[in-house]
Amino acid sequence: MNGKALALLTCLLLSLSEEKPVSLTYRCPCRFYESNVAKANIKHLKILTTPNCSLQIVARLKNNSKQVCIDPKLKWIQEYLEKALNKRFKM
Repeated sequence: MNGKALALLTCLLLSLSEEKPVSLTYRCPCRFYESNVAKANIKHLKILTTPNCSLQIVARLKNNSKQVCIDPKLKWIQEYLEKALNKRFKM
């Protein structure tokens, strides 16, 4: 193998090795859920949807700006999402 081909192959292998591992790329942001967060303590909600994760809801808290994942099965979250969807698609 000549020197140019070897240098090209080395550069190609180095560029491929800098990719993130698949396990980090496809990890869901919420692995644990908080179920005792009061609606009054939430500054804002962020709804995350990814192809390989279930519905993910991240809340920023008012008192310390901490981000927590909220259980999407909570009744008040379900009601909030239903109202938001109805408002968005209401004609």
